[in-house]
Amino acid sequence: MNFRALLVCVSLLFVSLTALPARADDQLVPIAQAGDWIAMEHTDSIIGAPDMCMAFEPSDRFAVRSDEDDVEFRLSDESWSLPANVSGTLEIDVNGNKYPFSITANTSSMVAATVSDAQLLSVVADMNKAGSMSVIAGSAAPIDVSLNGSNTVLTAFLTCANIQAPNLGGGTNPFSTSPANQ
Repeated sequence: MNFRALLVCVSLLFVSLTALPARADDQLVPIAQAGDWIAMEHTDSIIGAPDMCMAFEPSDRFAVRSDEDDVEFRLSDESWSLPANVSGTLEIDVNGNKYPFSITANTSSMVAATVSDAQLLSVVADMNKAGSMSVIAGSAAPIDVSLNGSNTVLTAFLTCANIQAPNLGGGTNPFSTSPANQ
């Protein structure tokens, strides 16, 4: 996939995975790309600190998203027609470990599970040791997600989100006005 096609795919995925209002001065910027993964940050202006960071694998519709309030794992499927207030779990199976998270929000085609920094770091540590993982939303069929390139991209995501993970990479974002998700 060439870079232009990747950016089109990323833009479409970003629209489906975020709930930020669009404004003319909003900036969505790619901050890392490796293998099958890409990381992006959102700012209100070209000189503003990031207010949203995301790492995702576009073809499998899986994302990790962080903003000033929380960190989420997200899974989308355009064929879904979900009602409001879906309940159930989003389960990640990686490196021999299963991580079930309660679904905390949804749209008609996306579910999200809010996680703590510690939960995120446990999953990321296992992702860094594996070549793929499986994600299951409720009783839907498992989706296999390639982890090719995820280590590099998740390091950029952790830095953007200002999530301290000395053993995994990432660290303090020198452009952030205050630590997020602490």
